[in-house]
Amino acid sequence: MQVGGGQGYKAEINVTPLVDVVLVLLIIFMVVTPLLQKGMAVELPEARNVGEKKSKREQVLLTVTVGGQIFLEDKEVIRDELVKTVRQRLSFNPGLEIFIKGDRRLDYEEVRSVMSCCQKSGVKRVVLATKERKE
Repeated sequence: MQVGGGQGYKAEINVTPLVDVVLVLLIIFMVVTPLLQKGMAVELPEARNVGEKKSKREQVLLTVTVGGQIFLEDKEVIRDELVKTVRQRLSFNPGLEIFIKGDRRLDYEEVRSVMSCCQKSGVKRVVLATKERKE
């Protein structure tokens, strides 16, 4: 007595589970990728000859939004307390590097004043974030 019609085993690969797993992974990456961006979302200014330099120093992200708000990492900082706050971070790590993300719609004076506050607090190295201009 034969069951299954006597055709034997199927030698085909069932790709349905593979497609299911790949689609789930794609959805996970689509959800997680925007969360990997550090700091607040700002529109960066464009520049030519943008080079990616990997620094071995610890970097702290300082974001200046179009509304003039300043964020140290994810915490909002009042401009009057910026020097004190950065100086406190610097006391834990003297080789600290400040990475400034300023919105492109800001006047340069706003970003320059934040840079000046960083220099007053004793930071030796300040880096401005830009994105590469596509021509």
